[in-house]
Amino acid sequence: MRAVSADLPFLAEMTKGLEAFGLSSFRHGQAQVVSSVLAGRNTVVVMPTGAGKSLCYQLPATLLDGVTVVVSPLIALMQDQVDGLTARGIPATFINSTLSESERAERQRRLRGGEFKLVYVAPERFRSEAFVSALTEARVALYAIDEAHCISQWGHDFRPDYALLGQVRKRLRPPRTVALTATATPEVRDDISRVLLMKEPQVFVAGFDRPNLFLEVVNVAGEDDKRRAAATLAKEGSGIIYCSTRKQAEAMHQGLTTAKVDALLYHAGMPDDARREAQDAFMTRPDAVAVATNAFGMGIDKPGIRFVAHAGIPRAVEAYYQEIGRAGRDGKPAHAVLFFNHADVYTQERLIQSNHPPATLFRDLWAVLRQESTFQRGVNQLAAQLGTSEFEISAALKVLERERLLTRGGRGEGRYGITVLPDSASKHPRSPEVKALWSALLAMFPVGTRGATELSAISRRCGLDDERIRHGLSALERAGCVSVQRPFAGRTIQVLRDAPWDSLGVDLERVRAQERSQLLLLKRMTEYAYTKRCRRGFLLRYFGEETPWGHRCGGCDVCEGARTQVPARSSSRGEAATLGKATLPGQYSALAAEELKRFRRELSQDLGVPPFIIFNDATLYGLAAALPTSRPEFLRVKGTGEAKWERFGAKVTQICLMARAAGDVSHPLEAAVGRRRRAR
Repeated sequence: MRAVSADLPFLAEMTKGLEAFGLSSFRHGQAQVVSSVLAGRNTVVVMPTGAGKSLCYQLPATLLDGVTVVVSPLIALMQDQVDGLTARGIPATFINSTLSESERAERQRRLRGGEFKLVYVAPERFRSEAFVSALTEARVALYAIDEAHCISQWGHDFRPDYALLGQVRKRLRPPRTVALTATATPEVRDDISRVLLMKEPQVFVAGFDRPNLFLEVVNVAGEDDKRRAAATLAKEGSGIIYCSTRKQAEAMHQGLTTAKVDALLYHAGMPDDARREAQDAFMTRPDAVAVATNAFGMGIDKPGIRFVAHAGIPRAVEAYYQEIGRAGRDGKPAHAVLFFNHADVYTQERLIQSNHPPATLFRDLWAVLRQESTFQRGVNQLAAQLGTSEFEISAALKVLERERLLTRGGRGEGRYGITVLPDSASKHPRSPEVKALWSALLAMFPVGTRGATELSAISRRCGLDDERIRHGLSALERAGCVSVQRPFAGRTIQVLRDAPWDSLGVDLERVRAQERSQLLLLKRMTEYAYTKRCRRGFLLRYFGEETPWGHRCGGCDVCEGARTQVPARSSSRGEAATLGKATLPGQYSALAAEELKRFRRELSQDLGVPPFIIFNDATLYGLAAALPTSRPEFLRVKGTGEAKWERFGAKVTQICLMARAAGDVSHPLEAAVGRRRRAR
């Protein structure tokens, strides 16, 4: 990492400040970054995962007069960092959508009063004029943007609200700004400086090489292969296995548990308590293996992780590099493995496309939302009504919210309908909190008359926070003192403009451009999986470090050979039986089967992939049996899908039409399975 100068003018002060964090020395590069920030320079920092980026803004925050505002896209990480800081006596907080209106108002009041040294927020928080006003009064000393690659359209995790942070900086006029990320190509680093309106910032780039990590790609035929290989990999010690979807994670976890692996499950669909319990168990059990979606890992700093495996291809090289960086932080040998099947690329393509819905979905969604002033039936109901996925609906809602066309409340926000019941004066519980709530309700509502209010109004009367008010209302309801109609438990959706879609002037080209960018990043990740040259060199060149093409790193499967073997299936007979079940019953066309095999073989040679990645045998014989000549017929064959229809449908239907014209449909399918079994 490049130093600003030979000596560090704030070294004594910085070293003394480390005591507050329980540290006695800096990690490589931290001192130079902290010195740059304290000197008032605008700074861009690219440090690998685990190198200690957080200290680069937390330490200056404790030494500067004023508040440090930290922008982070990750609500869970905010909570973890604030808990860690407050445990060390450093006044910190977060303000985000998990808080009630009254809780947010209280924290903003304390922010104005200068009670916090750090405040963590998501970029969307700057839409709130009340919050920006509170920051202005609090006197911002440092503006820190974590996960700064989200600023760039070329970054792997672009967030539109991050693109507005330069205008926020212009309004706040902080004396210094620091932008930090673990992964950024030279183009992304330039974008960060440009969007944040930073002229000639100090740029620190740590070396991307992790020589203790052995990089490997293992070709697999399907999910069973992945589970068997993962069970073998788990013998190396504690590790993380990343899965593309919750369903895949649950199946992987079940497979490892069956194989007697100490496996834990973690994904965003689990309750908060279950996720927290899984994370704590992973940190405390030496050989625990976490099976997770990419919701897991932020803030994880377990030095003894011996491997990180990916059961599905990540969407970008940056995301992959960041996640494998959680292995081997103790400097000892560790293993980064990608279980690769080209079908997973199609899955990621579909996820990217779902995250960027077509214009027709926006039009239909807007028509539904306009029919109700406030929609309170949940995303699942919207998806069912429009015949699409919740994933696509959520993506479209984010775009509409960004365009200021609708607003979404926090979970459970809204007005409570409350009726104080007659003859209830002597019934209420006697605890001090419930008595205070009861007095407030009697003052607000005439007995027997229904009224509506928000929790914040009750809170001002009785001095209780929202959670205690909810518990108190339940206690009074059980005692027969009040009748309560609670607001919608999910997030309400309120349309802000009552106008037809065509008159709104929404430009969806940004959505299409982002989709193209993400597909390009996926293509680069796919190139990593297929590369025949040094994998370490591929990564280093991707991030802008010069490495010779002929270099042999000694730390990847291309240079040194494979380390991970996929255990064979327990029974070839079972495999043949599975093939028989997977194909369609009855007859098949030998002519179509042979032509499909030839097409598959030639295409696999052109693409440099194993034939089964294009179609496995079960799907091939299924096509030869069904002889589809249209898209619906093609999609009914098990093992196909939209992506394969787009890529191979024209050729397959051409072969099937030829077989139908020749009348070649008379061969029993079981004969083909029998021949495969005898050939083995």
